[in-house]
Amino acid sequence: MSKKRTQVSHYVIAAVVAAELNHTLTYCKQINLTASNAQAASSRVGNAALGFKALTGFIDDLACYTMKAATDINLLANTASKMATATARADTALKHFEKAKLNSRDAQYAHTILPAYQHIVNRHMELKKSFQKVINKMEVELFELKRNLRTANILASICRIEACRVNIANQATFNDVANRVDFVANKIRQRVDNAISLFDTTTQKKAA
Repeated sequence: MSKKRTQVSHYVIAAVVAAELNHTLTYCKQINLTASNAQAASSRVGNAALGFKALTGFIDDLACYTMKAATDINLLANTASKMATATARADTALKHFEKAKLNSRDAQYAHTILPAYQHIVNRHMELKKSFQKVINKMEVELFELKRNLRTANILASICRIEACRVNIANQATFNDVANRVDFVANKIRQRVDNAISLFDTTTQKKAA
């Protein structure tokens, strides 16, 4: 994380991440629906689609995981937004105290401002540390979500293999489920990538 990044830019990052993940939640619901439709289709086909039916549970699990991860990251983004506002206020207060401290340096009771000044200094440092911790956690969880989304491609591939086991009349239905999982997962991945691109930790990007 660049040390030059300002609290204002962090505030923007938190807002944009929240917006991107709101779109992700919509896509998760589409995967849930796809899993339900796939389960119904496999039930109609019967024993020939038992392998495919088992996969629908994994598709549903992936959607639930993604939805929970997106919700958790959204909560972090909301927390970061509030902390950015508090930090900006503390920053403004600190500047006022520094100015008052400087202007009163020759006054008889200049020392009386020191306890309040030290309090705002400590508060400002505490807020900055807490804020950075939330931002770092949000970034790590975004990379973790991206890593887990790779499962969608594997599930889609297995779905296509299982589609080959059923009669030709039903293959199109099952292949359509595989294509849908691929399509929606890619949409989610694009949103997550957009959110990740706001951070500049190239080391973690390489590890993803």
